[in-house]
Amino acid sequence: MPIHKLADGPITITVAQVETVQGNFGPQVKFTAEDGTSVYVNELPATKQLARLNLTMDDVVGKAIHLEQVKKNGTTFTNMALAGAGMTDSPRAAAPVVSAAPKQTIAELAGIYSECVSYAMATLGAKCEEAGIPVDAAAIQSAAATLFIKGTR
Repeated sequence: MPIHKLADGPITITVAQVETVQGNFGPQVKFTAEDGTSVYVNELPATKQLARLNLTMDDVVGKAIHLEQVKKNGTTFTNMALAGAGMTDSPRAAAPVVSAAPKQTIAELAGIYSECVSYAMATLGAKCEEAGIPVDAAAIQSAAATLFIKGTR
């Protein structure tokens, strides 16, 4: 049975089985997909994410869920969401496995970031100028970074 590590990228699965197991990093929740792929999530984040979705470990069986890791301020978080539109909650429906996006070149990323800076200046910069609020480079950089992060996920 293959194991998908969230550090390798997000995944969407239809849960066939879920159980608490003792892993290399303490208690973990093992989500097993219909195709036999297993995803391990530390117990505390898994139970918090399930509670946020109003699900229990029993309720999640048969549901299509999306699991991913995100990094914020140097800390890694595990996020779960019910799979988007077009997915069924039927336990017999196969959910597609979503792999990490292919890596972009530095030149491609620079082009995207440049476009984000232009939009940040045109929106934030123009609005602040209209309101008489001084704008500095840090504000434009922050707005551009927000657009860049959202656009490249």
